[in-house]
Amino acid sequence: MRHPHSGILPAIGGLAAVLAVLTGIPSASADELADLRANQELLQRRIDQLAQGANIPAGGAPAAPAGGPQVGMTMAGGSFPRSFLIPGTDTSLRVGGFVDLTMLYFLSGGGNVNGSNFGTNAGNNGNLQGQPLDIHGQMVPGIATPLAANLKHSTGNGVFEWSPQQSKLTVETRTPTGYGEARTVFEFDFAGCAAFSGNPAANFSCSSSIIGGGNSILPRLRFAYGTLGGLLVGQANSLMNDPDADAENLDFGGAVGSGGRVRIPQVRYTMTGPWGSSFALSAESATTDVAYPYGFAGSDTVTSSLPGGPGTNPIPTLCNGVACAGAGTGGGGVGATNASKSPTPDLNWALYFSQPWGHVDLSGVLRDLELNDGRFISRNFIGYGGQFSGHVKTPWFGWEKDVITWHSVAGSAAGNYMNGGASTWVALATNFTVPTVCAVAAPGCGMGTGATSAAGFAANNVLIHPVTAWGGNVGYQHWWAPNLRSNVAFGIAHQDIRSNLVGPVQDQGLNKELVNAFVNVVWNPVPFVTAGIQYMWGHRQVVANLKGDENVITAKFRVTF
Repeated sequence: MRHPHSGILPAIGGLAAVLAVLTGIPSASADELADLRANQELLQRRIDQLAQGANIPAGGAPAAPAGGPQVGMTMAGGSFPRSFLIPGTDTSLRVGGFVDLTMLYFLSGGGNVNGSNFGTNAGNNGNLQGQPLDIHGQMVPGIATPLAANLKHSTGNGVFEWSPQQSKLTVETRTPTGYGEARTVFEFDFAGCAAFSGNPAANFSCSSSIIGGGNSILPRLRFAYGTLGGLLVGQANSLMNDPDADAENLDFGGAVGSGGRVRIPQVRYTMTGPWGSSFALSAESATTDVAYPYGFAGSDTVTSSLPGGPGTNPIPTLCNGVACAGAGTGGGGVGATNASKSPTPDLNWALYFSQPWGHVDLSGVLRDLELNDGRFISRNFIGYGGQFSGHVKTPWFGWEKDVITWHSVAGSAAGNYMNGGASTWVALATNFTVPTVCAVAAPGCGMGTGATSAAGFAANNVLIHPVTAWGGNVGYQHWWAPNLRSNVAFGIAHQDIRSNLVGPVQDQGLNKELVNAFVNVVWNPVPFVTAGIQYMWGHRQVVANLKGDENVITAKFRVTF
């Protein structure tokens, strides 16, 4: 097993270790910490309520009789805000969410939007990571002729789009138990799309109102988890994700340069400690995300989405970095192959301190990554990464509600823990394209009859390198009035992919660096209504050093229930 770039995060790892030793404590999210602290108080309050029976002070409601709910009985208030007590039970239920309409107007850089399912996301996790590049005849090493002009870049000015896909529905329950509070959460938005099935022909649900007769977007499961005391099981945000340190943003993705994955199946345990601290460990669903010469593929990539499907592709010009005999002819079972494999869950930890002045969060991940072609390639790599994030209130300016937020993240083979999407941030880069036939190149090995044509099918010709990545962002929020605020933020994320491994074609598509900045104004005319407008600038640079920019106006109207 290889352990590449072992020294990339000594500062983050060392700081985390010192804090852990000195305090004997660890981390999670602010919501979880508040929930855990409230367990004892919640349980006692519920016991008192049940013990009082019908003798509840004015403004409350009598507890449900033993026989269950009765006609005409009043429903009691629940144990947490905007919830109610299910009659005849100790369970509090809240049904909430919001209806949202978000508008995008691309002053420039909107060439990928029309006809796509990016919807209301112009920045991180959206249009920015595939931003049309300014190509006008540049030369790329490995390609003999100048690149043709990119028409999408030329047609990306003045593009309009709006969508209700950010609308959200949440169902939550909380029940006191002798083991702590039991909690369940289901949450959906409407950013789903049938095209994610791997069948491009199934894109009808993401089509425009003109083509599809309506904006037929589909629900998407965001969260589905249950907790009992400090134990969480289900789909939730990664421990490497710290939403409490995010600058408020009208776009789905926010500033680039944050750590963590979102909406990940996992098993997690959280413990609380002194000084507003908590520590959490989790085992999270893994994917080995790899940049191949034929494109990106992860261990969870739908195999039919590879061009023609594994084993059926024409033989490429290069087989594992070497000239391949029979290039362009039928694959014969040796077409481009996805060798990505995830043998174990990703292990995450987080150490979180919450204080009246703000919070700080130290988190990290350890990953077991494997490439296995089922023949002579079986190589494992250890990926790791760490994040330092938080927010600080700024009363010294005389503005009690203003805050500064930040993230800093770095890693080797951290892949999609660099927030921005698996197809943007990769863990490994390789020249592997076709299954191997022998361990060492020799005449007669593989297809063809000579050492030259055979070499591409030998395992010792396959090169695999972990990808080093880093990023960060900073934001500031200022309150002009109790119901009016502004946010400004800047973020950058960078990864180093060896261009000689993935080849000149993929060099034009794999991202090397993303940068964005935004400023907005957000208004709440009443507490449950939000309206806002935002300007965002985004910059994309690929491995071949081609670049593209976008300038986007975003407007939003949201009603919460």
